[in-house]
Amino acid sequence: MKHAQQGMALIEALVASAVLGIGLLGATQLTLRTMQTATDTRQRGVAQLLAQEAMDCAISGAACPSQDNVQVQGVRYTRQARTTPRGNGLQDIQVTVQWASVTPWAEASSAGQSSLVWHSSASPLPGWVGR
Repeated sequence: MKHAQQGMALIEALVASAVLGIGLLGATQLTLRTMQTATDTRQRGVAQLLAQEAMDCAISGAACPSQDNVQVQGVRYTRQARTTPRGNGLQDIQVTVQWASVTPWAEASSAGQSSLVWHSSASPLPGWVGR
């Protein structure tokens, strides 16, 4: 009986190594997915700030560019603002921010175009306000 158990230690070590390898592979995939999610969240946050700037500019009535490109942390964002008169002094405002959402470790084929669209309506302030 002693002779049959001598090979069991080797089998146990191989099984333990396989289980450990599978666990480490899962942990690595989880870490990469977390990093990708953090990058996507950061890019979307920047896009929201850019959209807020364009929306504030359009609502204020200042001379704003209808389209511009901004580069932040290596990502190029294209921002477009459009105002459309609706009647009764109201204007519809639409701001679109687009960017290529790609992470440094992702394949080029997985790059996608992301966009953020905000809509609002505003009316100009009367001349007597602020005087």
